[in-house]
Amino acid sequence: MNQIYAMRVFVRVAETQSFRRAAQQLKVSNALVTRSIATLEAHLHARLINRTTRNLSLTEAGTHYLEGCRGLLEELDHLEGSVAGTEREPGGTLRVVATGALSPQALTQLLDGYRRRFPKVHIRLTLAERLPHLIEDGYDVGLFIAGPTPAGASADTDSVELSFATQRLVPCAAPSYLAAREEPHHPDHLALHSCIATPSEQRGPTVWHFIESDGDAQPVTLDPSYMVNSPLLVRLAAIAGMGVAVLPEPLVADDFATGALKRIMQDYTVDESQAKVSLVYPRRRHLPAKTRAFVDYTLEHAGCPASALSAHAHAIIAHDLHPAAQHAS
Repeated sequence: MNQIYAMRVFVRVAETQSFRRAAQQLKVSNALVTRSIATLEAHLHARLINRTTRNLSLTEAGTHYLEGCRGLLEELDHLEGSVAGTEREPGGTLRVVATGALSPQALTQLLDGYRRRFPKVHIRLTLAERLPHLIEDGYDVGLFIAGPTPAGASADTDSVELSFATQRLVPCAAPSYLAAREEPHHPDHLALHSCIATPSEQRGPTVWHFIESDGDAQPVTLDPSYMVNSPLLVRLAAIAGMGVAVLPEPLVADDFATGALKRIMQDYTVDESQAKVSLVYPRRRHLPAKTRAFVDYTLEHAGCPASALSAHAHAIIAHDLHPAAQHAS
């Protein structure tokens, strides 16, 4: 049995969720795909795929094996490319997971620009409110709003996190909401208002951190009338007149322009320490070309200075030379 080929067949079946589609993409017969999976399962003494007449799903063993296959095949492809003296043009499927707190327009522009530069890459985007475990959940890269690490929390040593931008946070409310009550001009006034918020990562009280023009901090502890774990739904609730919200400015810029929402408390800014946009990708000795290209393009698209690009390159090189030291850091 050619185990490497069988692993490639297995990965393609898992990604397409179909023996027939996998055969079409690999340009082989359905029988060869079926035989490759059966031979692989016999070799491993484990069932990898549950098959019915209508669909298929991975077993627990299959999910674990898929993770390992992807990493091994990506390393193998990188090694062959480096030995041949040329890197392959980025291709394949790039699995991206991103937070809904990012501007849909900005996210779409980023992915569209990447696809235009690397047309052989197919993108699979998943929106999630919390960063999953990239490797275990099968993602190549994540885009998230990075807040402060909760006390006692440990960093994910399997991933690299690179903050490359900041989203300004702004307090806002719908004109219809403000018309029915006095507009707040000071953080203390929020106690008299309905507030809309996302749950705290630390599962503690909801605190909005405001900063006066002279730099003094004005934290406000709130009892939100409506909480939802999606910034997109917080925005819709604010537009519907359910209360005051604090949202990333790119997410509500169009709403300010159309008058659907109004920026309030103009004399205050919101502490932006929890609004850093971060790029997260697996910590591997050899990043797949598609992932490395996406990281580089995202930093370039964001207009990051050369120092940020150098830091990213240094992180990859350092891990290539001293992987143990990276995990110890």
